[in-house]
Amino acid sequence: MQIQELYATRVYPAMSHPLSDPAVSVVAAMLGGLAARHPADARMLEIGCCSGLNLIPLALRWPESRFVGIDLSDQAITTARELAGAAGVSNIEFHTADLRDFEPGGGGFDCIIAHGFLSWVPADVQAALFAFCRRNLTPEGIATISFNLECGWRPRFPVIAKVRAIQQAGAADEMSALAILRSVTAADSPELEIIDDMLAKGPAILPFDDFGPINDPWSLDRFVQTTVAAGLRWLGESHPGLTLSAHLDPHLVADLLRRHAADPVAFMNAVDAAAGRTFRSAVVCRNDAPVEARGASAPMLHLSVRAGPRPEDPRDLSLLQAIASFAPSCIPLDEVVAALPGCDRRDVARRVVEGIQDGWILPRIEPVRFDVEPPPRPALDPFRLECARRRLPMVDIWHQPCSFPTGHYAVLAAMDRSRDLCGLAEFSKCHCPELAFEPWLRHLAGRGLFT
Repeated sequence: MQIQELYATRVYPAMSHPLSDPAVSVVAAMLGGLAARHPADARMLEIGCCSGLNLIPLALRWPESRFVGIDLSDQAITTARELAGAAGVSNIEFHTADLRDFEPGGGGFDCIIAHGFLSWVPADVQAALFAFCRRNLTPEGIATISFNLECGWRPRFPVIAKVRAIQQAGAADEMSALAILRSVTAADSPELEIIDDMLAKGPAILPFDDFGPINDPWSLDRFVQTTVAAGLRWLGESHPGLTLSAHLDPHLVADLLRRHAADPVAFMNAVDAAAGRTFRSAVVCRNDAPVEARGASAPMLHLSVRAGPRPEDPRDLSLLQAIASFAPSCIPLDEVVAALPGCDRRDVARRVVEGIQDGWILPRIEPVRFDVEPPPRPALDPFRLECARRRLPMVDIWHQPCSFPTGHYAVLAAMDRSRDLCGLAEFSKCHCPELAFEPWLRHLAGRGLFT
């Protein structure tokens, strides 16, 4: 199979996937009406776990939970086991496995992650994914499944065909062919933006992404219909604030809503088409899960929140300012309510639901607090230190991947508790003289890398 050949010869670049973070997808499930199990006491599986950079930070975050990762690539699984060993993680296991043959045992999973998987595998594996989720999710379990969107990928396919034609004519690789195509593309062509986006992805990702052996983009309605046929239920977007495209004209969105008021999926299909959206990340559960009315506001009071972009409605500014006063922490909503004397808790809960859906409130199932000042003796935890030594991206406190120029990794690898601030500054000056050490260190602290 072409996919197995690809993964036998190349390893997908290691990185975390914030859209799959259970701390947020559990909130998305709650908005969809399901009280999913808290990830601090859960059993989780990642399908297509690559080198473990997405799963290991979750295992470190929730040491009482249990984690399993599977991938087709022996090389990726070997790296994942080495990284987990270096991090001292004992609540995680990795297996080289094909989903169609994988029998996990040990009971069901409270969370299944399949990020960057569905659109890149043949039809029988796609069917196996949905069937696997139906068989192996616990009654209140959720699966986060991402997929490419047909409406956004349609204009990319002609560019891909042109690049492949240039390769057949003699260009060695995708990047070289893209550079040639760019040089002959008119400055006013809409394809120029697509070409630049592909070039920005780089040679490590392109063979798996735009030029993968299989690229099968779906529409949202096809995804929802497939989940229903498999005995599953679609609950919503894994990051609720990304349900709609923020850059769309609000008047256009309102018009689409009027036209599709009776059919939420048709409405979102129309929004995706208007935005040219290329990707969605969905949360699903079993069709017999105890789902209540969507968007109930009362449970929101038990969430933790941080501030996102400024809201359009000025009436929400006081709530945003109260949340932002705790920045950069993500704090329990009760603390926000306490900072708004005389407020109506039910009104705050309702506005929080709206703010999460509009993207100006960023929710999590639990609080996150950290110091943005660099410590006197900056030190990375064992997992991040091993990533520094291997020149892999690090995962910050929000589960975002952080990549660095090659020279920076030597300084990062020196953060092993053996040097204080002055010693690190001297080390940086010797080994990476172009690095503005002090602001860079503050940037690292601001992303929670020393927590």
